[in-house]
Amino acid sequence: MANKGEYPDWFLWLWEKWVVLFLVLGVLALILIAGAVYLDNRFARFEDELKFVPPRSYQPPELSDYEAGKINPEKLTRSGSIYAPCYSHIYYHGGSPLLLETTLSIRNINQDQPVYLTAINYVDTDGESIKVYLDQTIKLAPFQTIEFLVEEKDSTGGSGANFLVNWMAEEEVEPPLVETVMVGASGSRAIAFSRSGVPIPAVKSEN
Repeated sequence: MANKGEYPDWFLWLWEKWVVLFLVLGVLALILIAGAVYLDNRFARFEDELKFVPPRSYQPPELSDYEAGKINPEKLTRSGSIYAPCYSHIYYHGGSPLLLETTLSIRNINQDQPVYLTAINYVDTDGESIKVYLDQTIKLAPFQTIEFLVEEKDSTGGSGANFLVNWMAEEEVEPPLVETVMVGASGSRAIAFSRSGVPIPAVKSEN
């Protein structure tokens, strides 16, 4: 049997300290495993936070969700009307119509006051009212939005269609932000643009 002098010093050192080295390597392995598990959990939570939730398809708003409740008409001392242009179609290629789909977006931009919508009318190119989207007073809470869709297949509005939105409020507020967003496609090409509403004088009722 070979004596200790036949082996290198480093080998003899390892032979004598093998228990300590085993424990150290075991502790390092546990630390690496624990670190890997921790990082995996962190990445899993991060992925959950970034998980994409696709928006739902458009559904006409349930007006009951915007219930105005009991309001005193005499307290609604602020009012206005907003004209918002939109387009059932635009022209291209020498006058060919490109059908568009329109989203009407009405947003209460006040952070502490509701806004009441009293009328939303869809008017065609000839100035004729073709659809009433609102036949009751509804309330938009602060920062709340309501949307209405005119589908691409509905071309009754024409190239000069528009919406008329009437609103009221109890206190001095900013008028609601009214926008129309039009989108359309022809072959592999698509188009999208928006228009903002502008305030117009309200029609005075005849005595």
